[in-house]
Amino acid sequence: MERELQEKLQSCPNLPSPPAIAIKIIQLANDPDVDFKKIVQLLTCDPALTSKILRIANSPIYSYAKKIENLQQALMVIGLNATISLALSFSLIPALQSSKGAGLDYDLYWKRALMSGIACQVIGKVCEVIEIEELYLAGLLQDLGMLALDQVFPDLYLAYTGQQSNHASLIAHEEQSLGLTHGAVGSWLLTQWNLPDRLRVAVAGSDDPTRIPIEDERATFTHCVTLSGMIAEIFLREIDDTYLQCVKQQASSLLQLTPETLMTVLETVKERLPDTEKVFETNLQTWNDPQSILEHARESLLMRNLQALQQVEQLKLDTVNMEEQFSHLKETNRHDALTGTLTRAHLDSCMETAFERAVADGECLTLIFGDLDKFKSVNDTYGHQAGDLVLQSAARLLLTSLRGTDKVGRFGGEEFVLILTKSSGSGAEMVSERILEAFRNAQHEISKDQSLTVTISLGVATHTPEDPYSSVQELLRHADEAVYYSKTHGGNRCSTYEAMKTAQTA
Repeated sequence: MERELQEKLQSCPNLPSPPAIAIKIIQLANDPDVDFKKIVQLLTCDPALTSKILRIANSPIYSYAKKIENLQQALMVIGLNATISLALSFSLIPALQSSKGAGLDYDLYWKRALMSGIACQVIGKVCEVIEIEELYLAGLLQDLGMLALDQVFPDLYLAYTGQQSNHASLIAHEEQSLGLTHGAVGSWLLTQWNLPDRLRVAVAGSDDPTRIPIEDERATFTHCVTLSGMIAEIFLREIDDTYLQCVKQQASSLLQLTPETLMTVLETVKERLPDTEKVFETNLQTWNDPQSILEHARESLLMRNLQALQQVEQLKLDTVNMEEQFSHLKETNRHDALTGTLTRAHLDSCMETAFERAVADGECLTLIFGDLDKFKSVNDTYGHQAGDLVLQSAARLLLTSLRGTDKVGRFGGEEFVLILTKSSGSGAEMVSERILEAFRNAQHEISKDQSLTVTISLGVATHTPEDPYSSVQELLRHADEAVYYSKTHGGNRCSTYEAMKTAQTA
């Protein structure tokens, strides 16, 4: 807050100030050695204050089985710190009521202060905040800065006489006119009164909860105060569904309250109105019947919530469908449309993964390169449609010749690559012989009355811990060289890279 504004506030003779008994209560609140006896002696000096404390102790808020008849019993029921906070609230009320300025709607201000205090208590209990009565005081004082601003700037609220029930609009008006809001001014006033730090922080953040980090230990206390003002507004002006949804969103984001819990808070606040009216000898009945307000809120909050749940369920269903479509698309992209074997891109990925795992685990890995013999003549003689049928039939033979853990991919054209995990050279040779035999005996149907026999040439390269390869590309290249050796030596046969190298050097 700017120095110039502080000087104006300090020099204003009509600012709200705590009465003598409130000052003494503040002194007791700051005394670490305060005891029951001191607070009882102080409160006894003010019969009206004593009466209000007793009314609170006997109210449904505490639901004590026996009637509380004296301050000592009240303190036992309410607790020392709670009694101090309540006594301070009651003693400050005359200062709040007597402070009159030019443009502020004081009847509305007073109702909002009391209803915010009620709502703060209710929210605090739901959120298991220990300082319930201190929360009540924070709710009561959160708009204290408006009293001060109305004294220092008499024209500030004049233009907003009929719109002051819309608190967000009022805050925006303050920000635009002064560059700050009443929350900062109220916090400054509480500093002058030497009230606890938690109260000052809560008042400062009441109109903007983002001012206090969520990890701050005072955040929950402050957020209760913020939400209490929004709830008070539900009972103080004609609100629409948009505003109720805003309250629901803030209740969820600030305090993780569900719409059902928020409705419970509203219902409890409504139940507290008669008792509060009796204690403070005032009329809190609003422009509309509180019950009709609750019915409107329930329909908006819970029915909208039901719609949201339905939307979430639909979104989940849509997500599942999209995931299924995506999975199908991925599967489609992984498999060759003609043969059903792995596509070249996915084959490369599977070979890389299998090689990395074999190296990491110290295991064998074999690649078999397969190339159909004289396939070009099939296309030239019978046409490409017949060639496609042969490719599909050949792919089925390869797939049925392997273990479930092995993979087959179409490398290109009539070429296939087989990935045999944990397979040694001898094991790969057995698989190769089984494949060769299957192709020799197979009849590939290319039309209703015509079938062909097409053999295959195979090349084998094996990575072992004893004879390792530096990369999967090197392993594949050796398998390719081995299949080329098979084809140039008549085809319809299998060659291992090791045997080929031996034959070439012999």
